[in-house]
Order: sequence, then structure tokens, then C-alpha cells
Amino acid sequence: MRTTMTGPARARAAAAVVGAILVAGCGGGSAVPPGAALPATPSAPAPAPTAFGKEAVRADLAAATAAAGLPGETTPLSPTPPASPDPADPPATDRERARDEVVARMATCSVGWSSPNGPGSAQDRAEARKRFRAALAGLVERGWKESRPVEEVPVGKGTMVMAQYKKQEWSLHARHVESGLLDMASMTATEDACANRFTDAELDLLED
Repeated sequence: MRTTMTGPARARAAAAVVGAILVAGCGGGSAVPPGAALPATPSAPAPAPTAFGKEAVRADLAAATAAAGLPGETTPLSPTPPASPDPADPPATDRERARDEVVARMATCSVGWSSPNGPGSAQDRAEARKRFRAALAGLVERGWKESRPVEEVPVGKGTMVMAQYKKQEWSLHARHVESGLLDMASMTATEDACANRFTDAELDLLED
């Protein structure tokens, strides 16, 4: 499920401009008169802020889920190239090829985490739900701000817990689904500027 974006979907990321600090040197030849105040020593420039990128997002997801005891794994930072089509499969349609291209591009914008999917007892599921909420609390401790309250909605014969968070220029969607034999949790963080380069038509392809 994607969040509908209003307005043009081609927003460009603003570039951060770093200004150079010029320190004028003193010319040699004129001594400082006795009793005169010494020239102030130029202060060192403040260190540039560390960029919050895919590595930092992946570290947040891994740390929050590990601290909560929630089993799972994060996606690689470099997207895996799509596998070559099986010659025995029917030729891909234009829409399928377009969707695969959008998926590959979107993968460069995102970092994800997911838990294994498998049946479990009601007690196991209750513990998994508890750990999922603990992982969400861990994200908040790491600076992720809730942008949409946690909500629980019915799905088939089960339920789905959903939550959304923001940190700097990243948006994170988390969900935990319990329905029948399905018991799965996932978190996906997407860089806003990168995602905004996609058109509504391209995003619609991801819902197929």
C-alpha cells in the first residue's frame, strides 16, 4: 500500500550549500604594540553534520529490531539486479517490464527490514506483536517521529498493525500482519526526495 502523494510527483531534492570560511592572515613586519590586545585566534569551523543516508537508516532498523528481540533481517544497501527471465516463461508484457523497471529504481531509494513468515501459536503471536511494538518504541528512541498514529485494522481473519514515522528526509512505514497462517512484520524506509521523482502512474504500477 502506498501513500498517495498530492501535487506534482517530480519534486527535486534541494542541494545543501557549504560555505567556505576564509581566514585572513596577518602580514609580517608590523609588531603588536605593547599593551595592545592580541588579535583573536580564529575559531575552528564547526564540523559538517553527518549525512543521514541509507547506512544510518539500516543501522537504526537493525538496532531497534535487535533490541526488541524481533527476528528478521535488513535488505542489502545495494539492490540485487533482477534475475534473467526463464526462457520457459511467457514473454513479459509492456506493463510487467515497466513495473520491473520501477521496482528496480525504487529499490535504490529504500531500506527495508522483514521478519520470517510462518505459522505460530497464539502465545507466539502475542509475543511477536509485543516485540514489534517494542521495535517501534526503539525507533522513536533513535529519533524517528511518529507521523501517523499506530492503528490496528482487520485483515481477512486477522489484523494488521500499521505505523508511520519520519526522520530527517526519510519516511518509514511499518506493519505487522496476522491472518490465517500469515504472521509477518516489515518496515520500509524511503528517502523522500528520491521517491518524489516518481510519477503517480509509476507508483500505480507498484500496486499491481
